[in-house]
Amino acid sequence: MVAFIDMDRKKESAATFSAPLKSAVRDMAQAGKVVEAGDLPWFKVWMTAVRPFAYTASALAVVLGLAIAFYSGYPIHWGPFALTLLGVLCFHTAANLLNDCYDHRRGLDTQVFPMSGAVVRGWLTEAKVFRAAALLLSVGVLCGLYLTWYAGWVVLLLGGLGALFSVGYTTPRFCFKYVGLGDLAIFFSFGILIVFGTFWVQAKEFRWLPVLWSLPPVLLTNGILHANNWRDLESDPQRGCRTVANALGSRGSEAYYRVQVFGPFVLLAVYLLLDLIPGLGIITPLTTLSAVLALPLAIRLARVKRHGTPEQFAMLDGSTAQLHLVFTVLCSVAFFAGRYL
Repeated sequence: MVAFIDMDRKKESAATFSAPLKSAVRDMAQAGKVVEAGDLPWFKVWMTAVRPFAYTASALAVVLGLAIAFYSGYPIHWGPFALTLLGVLCFHTAANLLNDCYDHRRGLDTQVFPMSGAVVRGWLTEAKVFRAAALLLSVGVLCGLYLTWYAGWVVLLLGGLGALFSVGYTTPRFCFKYVGLGDLAIFFSFGILIVFGTFWVQAKEFRWLPVLWSLPPVLLTNGILHANNWRDLESDPQRGCRTVANALGSRGSEAYYRVQVFGPFVLLAVYLLLDLIPGLGIITPLTTLSAVLALPLAIRLARVKRHGTPEQFAMLDGSTAQLHLVFTVLCSVAFFAGRYL
């Protein structure tokens, strides 16, 4: 039912904002296509393909899980932590590469944006990118098998779900992204699976704290995805891709994005209030209040659609990744410091 609620809003958005946005995208496309792959170092070509700006979503979730384990009194096991980080980054990178390939194959990626698009630019062939993704998935699986031996079957369960979401995000067999389940897949794979999984590798026991604290950063991670889908609101349905942004329309997408960028700060306040309830055993350090320093950036991003330029809106996914970086670093540092205060 929700898929039909906002057709008029989509038309209004197209009339008021799409033209300047398309012009900005066209300008960026022309700037990107004049550069041939042979004119660039191979490192830059592959950095464009793997989109390292989005690594904050996965790498910092691992760091946060480690910080929560340290705050909870567990010693840091650096070897398993390094393998956890390596495995997560391999799955994340493979998912990015597969996403680019299948989006390009389906005709979803036809425009060049500053922070991605090695396949659509013609810098890399689909075959090369598929081989790289297969190699990264293999390394990720090896890391997961070792960590399963080290920390038990819980790692195997979490890793298996993570692999399912990574491979199934855009591949033809599952296609979570194309049937409106992309946000849900990202919510689980970049939230509880990573934060709690990292905590489990360190502690080897269940606690509610990493489960609860997986939620604030993953809201921002979904914000990165939604900013991308919101930008492609008109073009995705024409090529058979249905996203939450398509269902909500432009105005609904704006409200949804604001929930994602302001939600982490609301949850922070809720978690601190839970400390006042005796017997729950959910103790959030007061040092996490430092994460409020990221609020001005969230306010600025929430205003981009109405008050920003088309170029700023086209790059909202990268800007949201910056917000995720600042917020999650502040939270991680807060948990590390909280053990001593």
